[in-house]
Amino acid sequence: MHSLKLTTKCAVSSTLRNPAVWFGVQSSLGKAGRWFSWLEHVRRWNLDEQGRVEGFRSKCRSVFSDLKVLNGPFRGMTYPSMSSHGSALYPKLLGSYEGELHGVLETMMSRNYDAIVDIGCAEGYYAVGLGRCMPQARIYAYDTNAAAVQQCVEMARMNGVEVTTGGFCDQAVLKSLDLGKRALIISDCEGYENQLLDANLAKALSQHDFLVETHDFIQIESTRNVLKALEATHDCTVIDSMDDIHKAYAYNQPQLASFDLTERHWLLAEHRPAIMRWVFASSRVG
Repeated sequence: MHSLKLTTKCAVSSTLRNPAVWFGVQSSLGKAGRWFSWLEHVRRWNLDEQGRVEGFRSKCRSVFSDLKVLNGPFRGMTYPSMSSHGSALYPKLLGSYEGELHGVLETMMSRNYDAIVDIGCAEGYYAVGLGRCMPQARIYAYDTNAAAVQQCVEMARMNGVEVTTGGFCDQAVLKSLDLGKRALIISDCEGYENQLLDANLAKALSQHDFLVETHDFIQIESTRNVLKALEATHDCTVIDSMDDIHKAYAYNQPQLASFDLTERHWLLAEHRPAIMRWVFASSRVG
């Protein structure tokens, strides 16, 4: 029975792929024929698209074969595996990830921070990247995802960076750290910035800089709350993210030359649920 069903299925599939048969079906069945024709068009499109996606993935495997960041402020940083946590991998390996912040990163890397705290560190893109650029700084990295923390540890080891890791970071943990005279505190904690940051914490840490990703799509007041917490003690700048389609047109890293516009969109996309915002708060002390 199984053999008969398989033979019949193959015969029908082969027959329906014949253009002459499809013409006859459309002529005799009218709307039904057009419906089946549309289904065949979708089937062929899916096959073509699958081939295109596989070709794109093959290009990416070639471009990123050594798992090194190719451009940007963290150029040369090595990933331990072809994976990231909570965000797209290809933009990180290309060095385009959160390119909206590259100017701010240059400013931050010109400062001799005694410590860097990354709250919501994921696999360590910023913690390890900044640690490579500022070897004098103590690096603290926190994430509630244990697998992400483990990858951060591995990436730090591969790149010669010493990092102290932990899970949940609240105000008490943050205040307990040895931050030195001036530190950089990075926060990307999916809305928890509304509970973590307030005027009292900002006053207690007024000599340190903050870079906070705000999550207005989770809580619309997030950006406003962060500014309200920091504006009395810090000079604040708000930076908006760029749409993925805009990036496909605007970015021109040399490795993109072999990718067409659609593939650039696939490669550069960071898949944000909305236009995101960052608050860079520079201490007024010193």
